Amino acid sequence: MIKFVLRRIVISIPVIFLVATSTFFIMRLAPGGPFLSEKAIPAEIQANLLAKYGLDQPLWVQYGRYLRNLLRFDLGPSYKYPDRSVNQIIREGFPVSLELGLAALIFALLVGIPVGVVSAVKHRGFADHLTMGMVLIGISVPSFVLGPLLIFTFSLTLYWFPPGMWGSLRQMVLPSITLGMIYAVYIARLTRAEMIEVLHQDYIRTARAKGMGEFRVLWKHALNGAMLPVVSFLGPAIADMVTGSIVVERIFAIPGLGRFFVDSAFSRDYTTVMGTVLFYAVLLILANLVVDVVYKFMDPRIEYQ
Repeated sequence: MIKFVLRRIVISIPVIFLVATSTFFIMRLAPGGPFLSEKAIPAEIQANLLAKYGLDQPLWVQYGRYLRNLLRFDLGPSYKYPDRSVNQIIREGFPVSLELGLAALIFALLVGIPVGVVSAVKHRGFADHLTMGMVLIGISVPSFVLGPLLIFTFSLTLYWFPPGMWGSLRQMVLPSITLGMIYAVYIARLTRAEMIEVLHQDYIRTARAKGMGEFRVLWKHALNGAMLPVVSFLGPAIADMVTGSIVVERIFAIPGLGRFFVDSAFSRDYTTVMGTVLFYAVLLILANLVVDVVYKFMDPRIEYQ
């Protein structure tokens, strides 16, 4: 296992390098610049700003300096927020995005697993058709549509939850549902498909023949076997919840990392965009690695060669 983890870390280094390089050149090729705005800036001031941040240097010089800074884990200064570095912006915004992602994950698991189990137990029955119909609706509604609908229903009509911001438990409900709904749908479908297969295994029939209660058969024996595909899905899902919270953060005015990313993309803040993309790429790699390790402990039959 240690060799497997070390090998994955070594393989990830070229991937991180490719992400950093491609992001650097894509941002430089995009039209506009960090100091171009509707209000004209005098040529002397603009030249001083370019010189201050080294943007007046040839592209290969800027690229080399960027790679040297990455080796020191320095993502550079922010052009839009001159009083903060990109490292500070990530430290400030990521904990909020992480809280939102974890809250959405909890919602997805609490909804998806029971729905999948009920659908599998009542296979081809009314409950199965009802839950799968709801799943189909959930997978068809994107977050930028679901979020305003939840705000209109539960905030502006029923006054149950606040329509935005972040901090209290009531403020977390609607954003977590908006972000976690699509993942709850996938978890429900994975759980249902695997539970249907597991319930026809011989060891389930043996447990029932011994007189074991149905609840214990389902939640102790069948569900353990059905969770392996769900665990595999959780790796990219967790990273995607955190990285995909950008739209949800904008809808609910949540002060997470997504707000800085969107604002920096519009203002051509090269360093903030590149740093955020690189940070999310590393997060995705680590999430997949953790899931692979957990998968091994859940199923000892798996061998990593």
